[in-house]
Amino acid sequence: MATHDLITPSADDGISIHGEMFSRAYILLHLEKMVSSRHFRNSKRYPTFLRFIVEQTLEGKTDLLKERTLGTDVFGRPSDYDTNADPIVRVTAGEIRKRIAQYYQEIGPGEELRLYLPVGSYVPQFVHATHAPLLPEHETTEADLDTAQAEEVGSPKSIVQPHRSASATKSMGLWSVLAVMTVLVGVIGGGLLAERSREQQGIRSFWSPLLSSGEQVFIVMGVHSLGAHGEVTEDQGTTGAANSAQPNMLASMTERDMVPISDITSYSRMTDLLTRHSRSYRLKGSSETSLEELREGPVILIGGLDNVWTLRLTSSLRFYFSRNGQLSSAILDRQQPATMLIFNNMQAVQGDCRDYAIVANYFDPTIRQRVLIAAGIGKSGTQAAAEFVTSNEELKAWQSGKGASGKQNYELVLATDTINGEPGPPSVIASTFW
Repeated sequence: MATHDLITPSADDGISIHGEMFSRAYILLHLEKMVSSRHFRNSKRYPTFLRFIVEQTLEGKTDLLKERTLGTDVFGRPSDYDTNADPIVRVTAGEIRKRIAQYYQEIGPGEELRLYLPVGSYVPQFVHATHAPLLPEHETTEADLDTAQAEEVGSPKSIVQPHRSASATKSMGLWSVLAVMTVLVGVIGGGLLAERSREQQGIRSFWSPLLSSGEQVFIVMGVHSLGAHGEVTEDQGTTGAANSAQPNMLASMTERDMVPISDITSYSRMTDLLTRHSRSYRLKGSSETSLEELREGPVILIGGLDNVWTLRLTSSLRFYFSRNGQLSSAILDRQQPATMLIFNNMQAVQGDCRDYAIVANYFDPTIRQRVLIAAGIGKSGTQAAAEFVTSNEELKAWQSGKGASGKQNYELVLATDTINGEPGPPSVIASTFW
């Protein structure tokens, strides 16, 4: 390695490589060009891993680039996971080395900087192109790219950056380039990396009981069933009208299974987190879901009064939902029957109000599966619940307060203040553990 005089960067803004100064912005721009190439852009795992180790190296935090730490911080593995049984870090690093070689083989000698990941190390190194070591050539096949794309179906692709000359990007005073790179790494191209860096103890502690199962996650969304004249009818689940006379296509589109946008937003938050943790899932409406299906694996229930399974499973918990006709609905407390959190169903949609939600994470003895419930009385409540269970900051703040440590099952009541129809941040107002 000394033969090629590879240089490991420090935390300084400028890095001298073979007597030539390369700015941090220039290195990051070079990285973005690489991960935007066809060798990386169809994958989320490889760009996320590569961005993480480069960023940590530029910040002088190479001591964090160990296999177990990378498995925890980048791939969401528990801190005590078995690296021999789960070699995801080693496998990912090996594939990245191959793709880096393919990338440089394809672009030719135009770039002045070279980025490498030495075998046996997770600390990236940088070298001037004139001193680049000879690496084994890797022929890129369509199978390689198809494999990456199949692995990341539905993932957003990195944005391809416009070409910048080396003389323009190496200038130490180009703060605009650094600003662009900050946006690309932290929001657009590296949005997953930013999420990974924030997903610390809060997310891992809350989600690990559900994610530790090897079974596919089953997501059940609430649906609003409408009658022939547009009136809301009660969702009876698969034991009611859904299994009786088969409707025609027009009736099915106009009378059944109407999903509010707010629940879709909540669903998107959940599935984004599951995807980042490489967990597969499937979705079904509550009116079409059977009890037998709930027994097949861990379950996520989205929606309160519009989800028959939320109503049925919370009926045995301390906090539960109650319909008070069409005028209002409420969350009740079995231990304090006089306590009622009431939501006025007739208030203006764009007005100011307070909505409530139940978040439960527990092992349900009826279906013998882990269940996560994110359900509001109104639409703002469900959105607030989904935000809470997918936010590391919210979960960490809650876990450090009310004695959740060591408890395996818990149920929370959240409140959110809605202003002009938009939900505010969630706050925990009641809880129980067992």
